[in-house]
Amino acid sequence: MKNTVVIIIAIAILVVSFFIFTNTPLFLKGYSVAKTGFGEVSGPLLRTIGKPVELLGYLFNNYIGLIHTNRENAELRNKLAKLQMENQRIPELEHENKRLKNILNLMEQRPRTMIAARVVGEDIKNWFKCIILDKGKNSGITIKMPVITPKGLVGQVVETDRWVTKVMVINDTNSSVDVYVEGRNTRGILEGTGQTLLKLKYIRKNDEIEIGDKLITSGKDGIYPKGLAAGIVTTVNRSKPGIFSEIEVMPFNNFNILEEVLVLKK
Repeated sequence: MKNTVVIIIAIAILVVSFFIFTNTPLFLKGYSVAKTGFGEVSGPLLRTIGKPVELLGYLFNNYIGLIHTNRENAELRNKLAKLQMENQRIPELEHENKRLKNILNLMEQRPRTMIAARVVGEDIKNWFKCIILDKGKNSGITIKMPVITPKGLVGQVVETDRWVTKVMVINDTNSSVDVYVEGRNTRGILEGTGQTLLKLKYIRKNDEIEIGDKLITSGKDGIYPKGLAAGIVTTVNRSKPGIFSEIEVMPFNNFNILEEVLVLKK
């Protein structure tokens, strides 16, 4: 039975091949009709199947493109962040360069009378409001040495060891500095309040002093040499009861942001 089926199929193939190779009109006509019919049926079917395939290809290409775009955006954001950080650093470096130049200029004027030091911290456990310097006795620093910046007076050394130094700043409540008003015949004592502003005491109501006047160390307290800028007068109140005016002074230095200072040798 199997052999019979195989023989019939073989004969059919031979017949079809014969008609094709001999260009038999009847067979060619039927073959053309079948081919056309198959094309008419298969064309729309292939187009219908092809549309989802095309859609999948479109989505896949867009997905790959989106991943690539996101990666590029992330790289650009990182570059932008780095540039912004660099731009923020430039003013800071310029400011530091200016500070160091001012310190250097002062040291060049009196090279053997000053010790440059960097502020490395604050001492909040002491009786005094102190800043801590990165140099000590090994650098020649001793107690009661004045400390300044190019802007003006900072304070005095109250404690030192081999490596570090503690400086009581002039806005500490234990600080007092003998000063006079620049350009006027007026003298008083500048005292710390523990706050930003200082108090200028023992100025009589008829003494010459006005808002904006500059205060200079007198050199008569035995600690600070004469001529150091200490602060500027911000308020003068002569209506207070008594013989003295109530006067507030803004120091020239901001003690919370000091970076470098100079210690004056005795």
